[in-house]
Amino acid sequence: MSDREAVTAALGASMADLQAAIDADDQALADHLGVHRTDLRCLDLVFRHGPLASGRLARMLGLTPGSMTALVDRLIKAGYARRTPDPTHGRRVLVIPTEQAVRIVTGSLRDRLEEAHADLENFSDAELGAIVRFLRSATDRHERAAARLRGTGHPDRQR
Repeated sequence: MSDREAVTAALGASMADLQAAIDADDQALADHLGVHRTDLRCLDLVFRHGPLASGRLARMLGLTPGSMTALVDRLIKAGYARRTPDPTHGRRVLVIPTEQAVRIVTGSLRDRLEEAHADLENFSDAELGAIVRFLRSATDRHERAAARLRGTGHPDRQR
């Protein structure tokens, strides 16, 4: 096996290990919050993208409108989200995280984010750029694969 093949194999194994670790971490956070994994994914979307309409969230999560309503109702009941009128559209409401959700999630993630930022100091700007390019390519590849499996084409997303 060449050096390149060995490094490529190690990268593939590391990505699989990372995916498993993220999956376990997400499940632990969902359990800690007392919510379903899909509910946690919804919170992640409104944390990262800001207030989102339920219809857009439903498309991003692959849910029906009724399922999305039930999910948002669960998050509201748990105290992690609320609905607010969309100032740009008279009839639409947006889903936003509550201060309680921000406080809990920020507190839960603070240590690992500090560790990650410290780890990034070990990489040059060029290396970080290469990592970003690889991760964006991998994300796009996985999104396309999931869309093909669902038979829907490329997923609805904003970048």
